[in-house]
Amino acid sequence: MLLTVDVGNSTSAAALFRGSRIVHRGRVPTPAAWTARHLAALLPAAQAGLVRAAIVSSVVPRLDRDLAIAIRGACSLRPVFLNHRTPTGIALRIDRPAQLGADRIADCAGALALFPPPLIVIDSGTATTFDLVDARGAYCGGCILPGVAIAIRSLAANTAKLKDIAFAVPRSPLGRNTADSIRAGVHFGMVGALQHLIALYRRELGRQAKVVATGGLIGQFRGRVIGIDAFEPELIFLGLRRIHERLAADA
Repeated sequence: MLLTVDVGNSTSAAALFRGSRIVHRGRVPTPAAWTARHLAALLPAAQAGLVRAAIVSSVVPRLDRDLAIAIRGACSLRPVFLNHRTPTGIALRIDRPAQLGADRIADCAGALALFPPPLIVIDSGTATTFDLVDARGAYCGGCILPGVAIAIRSLAANTAKLKDIAFAVPRSPLGRNTADSIRAGVHFGMVGALQHLIALYRRELGRQAKVVATGGLIGQFRGRVIGIDAFEPELIFLGLRRIHERLAADA
């Protein structure tokens, strides 16, 4: 079986594949340091012994060594860590490929597993990212904007009278108290930003470009953003699996 791991700034998740089917999912807050205990929360010991390969997307480089040790201890194998040098089959036609996050590469690979290019890939997590794949299947850029949680925390941290609030999708853009006003501003402001960026990027890639969304968009924006063609919660794991298959074929 194939273990795929996504290490994010706030949350880390794993999906275990048997062939093309996910047979186990796990999710934990990203730890300050990976230990066998943290890995066991993602992958039960009974399944760890069945793993024959592992591939990781990590945006927290300082944790990579500890995670590699934990996976090696649990699964008796050395994981592959995805980066800009990994031969994914996706040309990175940007100024500084080394600055591109592994999660964004994996998301694009996942979208290419589902649809032909051109593609616009949106991932809403700690940050909200747009990634573009042109008609030739090359990565050609994108943008990063604050995620919903960051926007709310920023308001709480930088204003005297606004307190941190729990986010919930507001029923109306008309907030009648401070908490609802923040929720309305952040949510509907993000909806507007997403729709505007989709329109701009479709001008770049063509109207036929598919828009694929993943991450927090699944719960917060499904059915609320015009222009999104598909929501795929497992996109990064599909991408990691696709990349693993390519690496195995080239070995």
